[in-house]
Amino acid sequence: MAETLQTENNLKHLVEKHTVCYEVFPDYLLVDGEPRKIGFELELFGTHDHGNSRMTPGCKVCVDTFADLRRIAEWILPREPRDSTYEILPFEPTLHETPKRRMRPEVALSILIEHRHKFNEPIDDCETRCLREMEKKLRDLGMRRGN
Repeated sequence: MAETLQTENNLKHLVEKHTVCYEVFPDYLLVDGEPRKIGFELELFGTHDHGNSRMTPGCKVCVDTFADLRRIAEWILPREPRDSTYEILPFEPTLHETPKRRMRPEVALSILIEHRHKFNEPIDDCETRCLREMEKKLRDLGMRRGN
């Protein structure tokens, strides 16, 4: 129990350090010529340090920031086997900016939440439940959606 609390406190520190927030986007696939929502993409966004940044895409600090985002991502993934699967996409040396967060340069990490089998089927309760559980863990770490 103490180890879990320490890990959670360390992750809360990373959330604060990188001003981490998240967004959720639908994951679509073209099936029989029609777009079908088959899962979710949960994205974590973080700055170098406390919302201030002089980042160059792909620099060492970006790579370190991504590694911290990955620690958070791995912690929120469900542990038991389920009918859905989760894929943490690899680091991309790009910076993301959005007016919602005053165009601050950010490193992004994406997690795909999809069916384990029959990947082209529409979203079901399993994907939705997994997303909700992950979002709750993010909120428990002090993270907000969108900003």
